[in-house]
Amino acid sequence: MPHKYQALLSPIQIRNTILRNRMMSSPSTPHFLQGTQDHPTEKVISHFANRAKSGAATIAINHFHKDEIPFPGRSIDNPPGHFNLFDIEDYTCQNYLCQLVDSVHFYGAKITGYLMSSPGWFFPDGKPPKDMPMPPLPGGPREPECTETDRQRSAEDDSPMSMDVSTVTREMMDNYIKNAATEACDLVRLGFDIISVHCCYRHSPHARFLSPLTNHRTDEYGGSVENRSRFMLEIFRGIRAAVGNYVPLEIVYSVSEPEGGYTVEDTIEFCKMANGLIDIIHLRSGEMDPQHPLGFTSTEEMPTPYLNDMARVTRTVHELGLNMVVGASAGFQDIAWANQAVEDGSADLIYMARSWINNSDYGKLVLEGRDEDVVPCIRCNKCHVPNGRDMWRSICSVNPKIGLEDKLERMAVPTGQHLKVAVVGGGPAGLEFAQVAAENGHTVTLYEATDSLGGQLKHADYATFKWPLKQFKNFMIGRMEKFGVDVRLNTKATPELLKAEQYDVVAIAVGSTPTAPPLPGIDGPNVHFASQIYGTMEGQLADELVMVGGGEIGVETALYLCELGKKVTVLEILPELIADAPHAHYKNMVHNYWRNQPNFRFQCGVRVTSIDPDGVNFTDHRGEAHKITCGDVLVSIGSRPLAAEAMEFAGVAPRMMVLGDCEKVANVQRAMRSAYGQAISL
Repeated sequence: MPHKYQALLSPIQIRNTILRNRMMSSPSTPHFLQGTQDHPTEKVISHFANRAKSGAATIAINHFHKDEIPFPGRSIDNPPGHFNLFDIEDYTCQNYLCQLVDSVHFYGAKITGYLMSSPGWFFPDGKPPKDMPMPPLPGGPREPECTETDRQRSAEDDSPMSMDVSTVTREMMDNYIKNAATEACDLVRLGFDIISVHCCYRHSPHARFLSPLTNHRTDEYGGSVENRSRFMLEIFRGIRAAVGNYVPLEIVYSVSEPEGGYTVEDTIEFCKMANGLIDIIHLRSGEMDPQHPLGFTSTEEMPTPYLNDMARVTRTVHELGLNMVVGASAGFQDIAWANQAVEDGSADLIYMARSWINNSDYGKLVLEGRDEDVVPCIRCNKCHVPNGRDMWRSICSVNPKIGLEDKLERMAVPTGQHLKVAVVGGGPAGLEFAQVAAENGHTVTLYEATDSLGGQLKHADYATFKWPLKQFKNFMIGRMEKFGVDVRLNTKATPELLKAEQYDVVAIAVGSTPTAPPLPGIDGPNVHFASQIYGTMEGQLADELVMVGGGEIGVETALYLCELGKKVTVLEILPELIADAPHAHYKNMVHNYWRNQPNFRFQCGVRVTSIDPDGVNFTDHRGEAHKITCGDVLVSIGSRPLAAEAMEFAGVAPRMMVLGDCEKVANVQRAMRSAYGQAISL
């Protein structure tokens, strides 16, 4: 009987390699899954073995390097640019890579080795000049204020992604090809099944040959698509000669580039030239950050940006009868959406990263047809680096297991008891605790004082760009019925009520409350907490607003109000907005979003001194005093835990557990992990 996701689950043969399905695991080693070891540790091996166990057809491993080639991310003192870098020439590393390969193969998956192509490959002695510029660390904007000139200015790109390749000599090119072939041979010898060359975003020297934005050569390697592709094809010929005809070769390729770069038509021409040499073309976006879409850069109706262009390439490759399969990497998670892409010929292979991270059993869910159990990704990109203040962990906001996979078998062990459990509070921590406890056989009652569940996630129902968080909130609420949690809305739990019910365990998740700075005028009728305006008072607010506090909550609330036609100026004491947001593949996209909001203004490095009925007084980063006139003032400077309220429940049951913000104000990830860890221990 055909499976409802038969297209996604169908095997495919590429040369002598059979992939068991079309679900590929993109290169996505969490930045801080391990430290500076130059070989994969048990944490990395466990992480990728679990993906293979879940059902991925291939597991991609990247960030190989040679010991003598410097790389800015090798030191852990370089957050958030740190990566796990594997010294492929070191025998210890080779031993651990073999263990990684064997762990992936154990579950029937294949393993792909990515040649990331360090800039040092271009130099005959393998060492770039000491003054060679390296990529800047990813980060957000740091302008003290946003002016109209800023709004119209394009950010200058002085990274290696914009370096011209005109000075590359034939000797450098030959050295590059030799190094690529040698590394490919090393990986095949260690058991890797597929060799891939990463050529996206003008990130590597060979990728810059492909792009008119960085290739201004006038010889046979510049100008036309054929000439710009020549060096890339020489690299692949060198690899093919070294590894033989049985190993599939893959290229990771931007489907198109920004204005002035190559087009979809150019990509199709490249496929024609690569026919018979390259077996897989893995298509991505034209820029690095949009490849990791957020709610700001995608919609619920079209969660996979660039898919239309990728589908055009795929269908053309099929129509031309080229001996090549095409993969798409475009923010896939919805199983039906991914299956449809394969079924209708939009892609032959579906590449995913975050789907495997926020669902440890994603492939199993596909096989069992349980799309309703796929935990929605909230697209926060904290799986790269949480933020500049918390940058030493590899985590997932919605999957509390990530980062602990090598320890979970001895950490997350249910006791087998059957307990009567009360949960106080229906926010993310309360919902997660209730679900996990009920799933493990306990009888759970959840008390929520308001008329709906969701806690501080309720605001996601309003702003258009918060659709991923809205999906997650609704998913968590739906789990209550699925696992038989007795939910009591409009019921304020009291110590007397819970004591009378004789619970074995009481889990307190009453959350936090916003705090107000000690400023003159803070108690005025024109001052409101940002987190409390959603769905209640938007229509009552004035058209001119000031937001005091430029963290994620303040900025997102300001952007939401801009969507409603309000004019908002954000005042932030730090030198940048959303300092609490992830640096990698997040800040720049939010930055671009607010640059396109004409009603959004901000000033950083300022200190608010007082609030008047008609505006806000502050000193700027130079110490000069100013006043902004406005109708209403919104405040978003933080929250305090409702710890005292939580302690009122002490003694009502033999065991009391404190979850989420009422212990320490944090975020969704910490709420989820604190709830999961304590619930699984019951």
